[in-house]
Amino acid sequence: MVFPVVLLLVMTLIQAALWFYARSVALGAAQEGAREGRVQPASVARAQSAAEDFLTQTAQDLLVSRSVAVSGSPSTVEVTVTGTSISLFPGLGGWPVTQTAVGPVERPTP
Repeated sequence: MVFPVVLLLVMTLIQAALWFYARSVALGAAQEGAREGRVQPASVARAQSAAEDFLTQTAQDLLVSRSVAVSGSPSTVEVTVTGTSISLFPGLGGWPVTQTAVGPVERPTP
């Protein structure tokens, strides 16, 4: 009688660990995109490409329904990665993940 409860607890802990790992990978992708996008000349397309490449290499099955949104202004580049972590429980969706990284655009100084 106790075993199903313990098994459910262990599965929930593993699900939480997968969610935290998915958040970490999403943050890494957002930071990589912001880092690439803020280099002179600043490029939103380069930021988008860098974040998507990072996700392709690192989070092939970890983040499902993932997307990368990039916005830029003359002074900053902002990259937001969203998705859903994988689920261990059949029939239930994973937990949502959203991570954002913002960086200032590099400017040459005299």
